[in-house]
Amino acid sequence: MRVWLALALALLCSVLLLGSSAVRAATSPSPVGTKCYGYKEFRSSSTICEYRYGQPFVLKGYSKGGPSTLSYAVKCGNGPAWPMKSAAIDRRAWYRRSTIVRGAFSVYGAKGTPLAAKHCVAANGKAPLLTAKLKMSKTVTRTNLVVRMDSSLPWGD
Repeated sequence: MRVWLALALALLCSVLLLGSSAVRAATSPSPVGTKCYGYKEFRSSSTICEYRYGQPFVLKGYSKGGPSTLSYAVKCGNGPAWPMKSAAIDRRAWYRRSTIVRGAFSVYGAKGTPLAAKHCVAANGKAPLLTAKLKMSKTVTRTNLVVRMDSSLPWGD
């Protein structure tokens, strides 16, 4: 029963990154829910989410004015503090995928991500983290990225 409750609460995670100049991050209102943190760098938007349950996820949004590179990875984190500092995240990615997106897009997480998350837990009890980055090309004028985790979503290739 607790596992199902935790999974249901984790579904509430969504992060909204709007425009090329603004970033907003939303966290689940539940203490057992998934936490997410979004931040902005030059010509890119990034998001870090707890990925405890190894559930399916989708990265949705758009890239207006040209192509953007959408990358996501599963990394291990050392620290429990939020927002996560880059020093607390291991550099090595246990799963990584990158694709070029243009216009409206929906990219579903690949089936290899839960195995990478299990590795983090097995490696000294580290926390698995899902990192997503939308890097804009010079011609892109506006982007939007939403990260949604939901056990009812399908897996990607």
